[in-house]
Amino acid sequence: MQNDQFNQAMELRMILTRIATGEDTKEDGEKYKFLREVFVSNTFTKALLPDFVITCRLLNDFWPYIKRRFSTYADRREFIREEFEPILAYLEGDKLFMHDSIISDSIGKFDCDTVIYMWNKALDRREADPDGAITAARSLLESVCKQILVERNISYDDSIDLPKLFKTTTRSLNLAPERHIESIIKQILSGIQNTIHGFASLRNKISDAHGKPKGGYKVNKRHAEFAINIAGSTSSFLIQTHLEVPAVVGVFTDNKAVATKQRT
Repeated sequence: MQNDQFNQAMELRMILTRIATGEDTKEDGEKYKFLREVFVSNTFTKALLPDFVITCRLLNDFWPYIKRRFSTYADRREFIREEFEPILAYLEGDKLFMHDSIISDSIGKFDCDTVIYMWNKALDRREADPDGAITAARSLLESVCKQILVERNISYDDSIDLPKLFKTTTRSLNLAPERHIESIIKQILSGIQNTIHGFASLRNKISDAHGKPKGGYKVNKRHAEFAINIAGSTSSFLIQTHLEVPAVVGVFTDNKAVATKQRT
């Protein structure tokens, strides 16, 4: 299926290149509409498409756009090639993962340099340095929690461990299981908390954060992907909730964290 979509994306790129260089055929218009719909109808592949494919619903819409932007055929070919690289890289099974762009979008909206740095560091190390990727993923989640608490004027002990830090953060976001009466919501939120406890243990046991004895467990790419997926998805959920939900005013006695002002 993925190879089929890769070929379809390549065909879409070639159609646009032909019209940009005056070589399009009568059949290209209908092919373009069909191929565009294949990728636009999927939320994930749509996010990887060039913007001009989204806005140019018909092939003829693309000609005035590309004509205004570039005067030479060579520049037009290069531009189209570069714009299609993200979706082709994903469909070819390269280093780009579908969910990465969605998480990156949430992290970018958070506008915190440390969080952005840790996310990119985790992605960069995913294949070549799985140990380091797991450590960076843990640091990402810690940084997100701390930044949310700072923005909500909630104090915390900087030496607090991740499970307690996460619990304090979820309370400030009204995501603590005990604050909900619906059983399914409580179950989901409890599951997230249990996952974070497990994630903290994963990092302690098999990442490069601690020395390992001879014959210790070897970390590989799948462990790094697992850790990054947990940290990235959870961070994205926390960030989106933080941006949408007003601060909770109150005292969190477990960790002596105090909400001092309501977020407006």
